[in-house]
Amino acid sequence: MSHRKYLPNSPTCFVCGVDNPAGLRARFYVEEDVVKMPLNVQRHHCGYPNTLHGGVVAAALDECMAWAATRSFKRMCVTGQLTVRYIRRVPADKPLNVCAKVILPHRRMVHAKGSIVDAEGTEYARAEGKFLPLTAEETLDIDNWMIYNGGEERIFDELREARA
Repeated sequence: MSHRKYLPNSPTCFVCGVDNPAGLRARFYVEEDVVKMPLNVQRHHCGYPNTLHGGVVAAALDECMAWAATRSFKRMCVTGQLTVRYIRRVPADKPLNVCAKVILPHRRMVHAKGSIVDAEGTEYARAEGKFLPLTAEETLDIDNWMIYNGGEERIFDELREARA
C-alpha cells in the first residue's frame, strides 16, 4: 500500500480552489512521486451532455503537471508550454483520475507529462508541458495564501528557512 501525501489548496484556483463555486475543487495528492487528483466533474464543466469541456481537460492536466514541476523545483511554477492530445471524449459520469510526473528536470525548466485515466486504465487525454519556476519571493507569497488543513506536504519549508 502506498502512502498518500496531500498538497495544499488555493482559495480561488479554478482547479483546486475550495471557494470557487464554478471550479473543480480538486484535492491533489502524491503517491510514489506521481501527482494525482480525482476528477470530479459537474454538469457546468461539460461542453456537450456528459462530455467534459476540452478547456477543463486542459486545465486539469496543466494544474496536475504544474504541481509535479513545483515539487521538483521546490518553487511554484508557471506554464511555459502546454500540449494536449485528446484521445477520446472525456465522460462526466464515471470516476476519472489525473496523473502527472516530471520526465526531465532541469535547473531552469521542468518537462512534465500527464494523463486522464479511468479505473480500468483507459486513457482519455494526455499532455506534456514545460514549467518555469517563480522567484523565491513569489513562491513564498503564494504559499502564504495557500490553504493548509494539516498534514499536507510542506514543499517550501526549506526555501522559507533559507530566506529567514
